[in-house]
Amino acid sequence: MFQADASLRTLIRDTDILLLSEAATIIRKRSRNRGQIALLKGAIFDLGGTLIHLTVSWEQVREWRMSAIHEVLQESGVTLDFNELKREYMTLHEEESDYAARTLEEIEIETTFARLFDRLRVEARQRPAMADLVRRSFASEVNSWVLFPGAQAMLQQVRDLGLKMGLLSNARSDWAVREIAEQLGLRKYFDAILTSAAVGFRKPRPEPFQQMLESLGLDGSEAVMIGNSMEADVAGARPFGMKTVHVMFGDASDEGGADPDITVFAVTDILPAIKRIAAGC
Repeated sequence: MFQADASLRTLIRDTDILLLSEAATIIRKRSRNRGQIALLKGAIFDLGGTLIHLTVSWEQVREWRMSAIHEVLQESGVTLDFNELKREYMTLHEEESDYAARTLEEIEIETTFARLFDRLRVEARQRPAMADLVRRSFASEVNSWVLFPGAQAMLQQVRDLGLKMGLLSNARSDWAVREIAEQLGLRKYFDAILTSAAVGFRKPRPEPFQQMLESLGLDGSEAVMIGNSMEADVAGARPFGMKTVHVMFGDASDEGGADPDITVFAVTDILPAIKRIAAGC
C-alpha cells in the first residue's frame, strides 16, 4: 500500500515536472514571437494595384472626368464645345504628366482645373465651386475601384499583430483617395492616410515617406512598405531603412533598380511575408 503510494507520488512528481517543462517552452516561444513582432512596429501600404484595382481603363476615367467638367460648366452658364474642352484637357494632362514624371512634384487636380479654365477663358464668376467639381469629376472613378479578394481580412490580421498601419498613395486628389477608402471599408484599418496631393510630392521622393513615418511615430527601420511599384514603393522606402514587400498580383510594375526583401503573388501571401520580416528571416 505504502509502496504503491510512493510510486504514485513519483509518477505525479515526474508528470508535474514534464508539464512545467512544456509550459516553460510554450512561454519562451510566445515571448520570442512577441519580441520578433516588437522589432517591427508598423506596416505602410500602397493603395492602387496593392489593395484595390480599377475595373475600367484610364482612358474611360478621363472621358468620364471631361464629361463631368463639361456638364458642370454648362450648369454654370458656360457654352463650350465638348471637343474643344477635350483637346485642351488632354494637352494640359500630357504637359502636367511630363512635368510630374521629371520632377516628382504632385499637381493637385484643383490646380489643373484652374489652369484649364484659364485656357478656356472661363470667367471667374462662371467658375464652379472647386470642391463640388472635384467630387463630381471623380465620382465615376471612385465607384470603379474594387478590393482584391481577401484584402480586408489580410489588413485585419496585420492589425491584430499590434502594428501601426499607414496608407500612402500617389494621387492627384486627396479627397478621392479618402472617399475610396471610406466606400470600400478601408479607413478603419489605418492610423494614418497620406497622399501625394496632400504632401506636394510623389513617391519615390522622400517627403511622403518621411511624413508618413512621422505621422505613425516610427523610425524607418521599424516599418515595412508594401506596394506594387518597384520604383515608387520599394526604391522609395529603402533610403529610410524600411523593409519592403513587392506585390505582383495587381498592376505590378517592371521597373528595375530595386531589390525587395520579399515578393508576393497573392493577397494571402502578405501576412506571412510581414511575419517573416518581423522574425528577421
